[in-house]
Amino acid sequence: MSWWTQKRYRMIQNNLRDIDACMDVDRYVEYLKEFGANVCMVGCGGITAFHPTRLECQKTSPYLRDDFFGKLLARCHENQIRVIARFDFSKAHSQFLNTHPEWFSRTALGDPVLFHDTAATCVNGPYQQELSLEILKEVISQYPVDGVFFNMFGYQTYDYSGRYVGICQCESCKRRFLEYSGMELPAGEEETDPAFRRYKEFKRDTTTGLLNKIYRKVKQWNPEAAVCTYSHKGVDLVRNESNSAVDRPLPFWMMTSEDNVSCVKGTYSDRFSSNCVINAVDIFYRFMGVSPYLNELRLYGAMAAGGNLDWCIIGDFETYPDGQNFEGTRKVFSFHEKYERYLNCLASCADILLVNPMEGKRAGTEYRGIFKMLKEAHLLFDVLDGRETKILEERAGDYRVIILPGVETLPEGTVRKLSESPAMIIGTGLALQNHPPALGELFCLRLKEDVVPVRGSYMLTEPKEIFRSFEKRDWVYLDQEFRLMEPEKENKNYVPFISSARYGPPERCFGHVVTDQSCITVREGKAVYFPWMPGTLYYSQGYEDFKNMFLDILESQVPLRKKVEVEAPPCIEVFFDRCGEGQYLLQLLNYSGYNGTTFHAPLPVEVEVKFPGMEIERIQALELKGKQKTGGAWGARIHLRESYKALLITGKEKEDE
Repeated sequence: MSWWTQKRYRMIQNNLRDIDACMDVDRYVEYLKEFGANVCMVGCGGITAFHPTRLECQKTSPYLRDDFFGKLLARCHENQIRVIARFDFSKAHSQFLNTHPEWFSRTALGDPVLFHDTAATCVNGPYQQELSLEILKEVISQYPVDGVFFNMFGYQTYDYSGRYVGICQCESCKRRFLEYSGMELPAGEEETDPAFRRYKEFKRDTTTGLLNKIYRKVKQWNPEAAVCTYSHKGVDLVRNESNSAVDRPLPFWMMTSEDNVSCVKGTYSDRFSSNCVINAVDIFYRFMGVSPYLNELRLYGAMAAGGNLDWCIIGDFETYPDGQNFEGTRKVFSFHEKYERYLNCLASCADILLVNPMEGKRAGTEYRGIFKMLKEAHLLFDVLDGRETKILEERAGDYRVIILPGVETLPEGTVRKLSESPAMIIGTGLALQNHPPALGELFCLRLKEDVVPVRGSYMLTEPKEIFRSFEKRDWVYLDQEFRLMEPEKENKNYVPFISSARYGPPERCFGHVVTDQSCITVREGKAVYFPWMPGTLYYSQGYEDFKNMFLDILESQVPLRKKVEVEAPPCIEVFFDRCGEGQYLLQLLNYSGYNGTTFHAPLPVEVEVKFPGMEIERIQALELKGKQKTGGAWGARIHLRESYKALLITGKEKEDE
């Protein structure tokens, strides 16, 4: 087994600046030990070499006095700290523009993409295709690195300032795209352009091809070096980020860590998540950290979901001007170090699978809304990367519910496997709306072509015996996208559509009509379909009615066998996993301090947990000071005063009656 497969690690990434090539290596290692980190990631090569390179295709830091990287690697290994070498092949020094213009990306006007004294290199140019391998070979043959990471891997259409630079128009791209497709390289990103649609496939295939080539070479040179970048192909460690940006539109997605880690963990058995918690407020403001409470929640979220701990600052610890998040990070790392024997082997207890579409902003918003609904209802679920349809086929029989939020299309074989699965298939966000055969096979319906204006329309919350959350609310408004359905006659159809009427002066506000069109159709024991956007509406507009409608229909169709029942407000996030023979780990995250834009200190919350499907022998609270016995055979009452709490449950599952 490779080192990254044996147990979850605690990594700190220091994004080195040129001036950090002369930092005190011994003091740096002491900081890592104080944090409890057992892995670090530091700059090594590409834009700047932090070691005395013999290659002419990269510049060494002008502040380099000796073999900084080699010295750091040796000191880390002496202290049982692994080192992942960071490379950035996305840019090279602008001095090479005159001698090697073929390395670089070009705008539509033929200009290089400059940023300060660097220029963007192209995926298809000889620098990334050939010289990146020479840089890697030099490092791996000289140093026993534990892994390699590539920053900004793939095609870039924006520069560091957020300026749009467009599709690369270099000669390498033109030639390779013509060979790939027989078409001229598109100049713009127009979805209606067949060449652009083909270009998206070209980007995917050429990026994957280069990464696979690099992966094979790295393993040839050092089989025990982990490969990591922002890709789910050709890697051992799938990199994601929990980050912030001052211009990012609201609502703020606070559960990025859990989301990112769950998707990797729920999909792959041979790849692991390394979700990087970015300390900085934004890329423009790297020297100030986010709220300490947000920083802690992001770290706890990654840990609770079963991922590695991964935290990043720019530069050296000694010169970093904001140490406010150091203490909280140390606390999370220390907890992980103390109880890693349980956190290393978390195995899901979920009966629900949520498929992450992974592509498209509209589908992504629908997915986040459903994710949030399930979390607030304290329902256990796994997440699967929707691009991995073969894995979805293999897992189709493992769950009682499979949710497809906004998934645009599925291969014929995947549709067949889902149709044969005993799971209830739920489609939301107009899933498969442009895939009529799949709609027919999975949901027994056809969507009409008519575009229905919904602004001012409503849904009638009937029948009440199913929609129990709506005893006193008969109408719920409908917004965003909606399609009329023609379900097969065996389907049961709920929630009649109420057409819009005039609005304006109160004297004219009447004329709504309850139609014979439904807003939810059900094939008993098989499938549920929403021809509208409950996840999107809940995520973006926030009314609980959309969540309650989804949960009511779910509960009416699939009585889930709950291994854990939690009495707590929706701001408490619940994780419950097996962590050994006869052992389970219950983890709680307290989001009560979040008010929409600010993360305050969490409020004290009372939580009651019961385990109806288990015979409990012992419950212990896991604390930094040690295990504390709590609760009893019935369950436990928890006084949750901080961001995180964990209980170790010893017992066994009851036999089905």
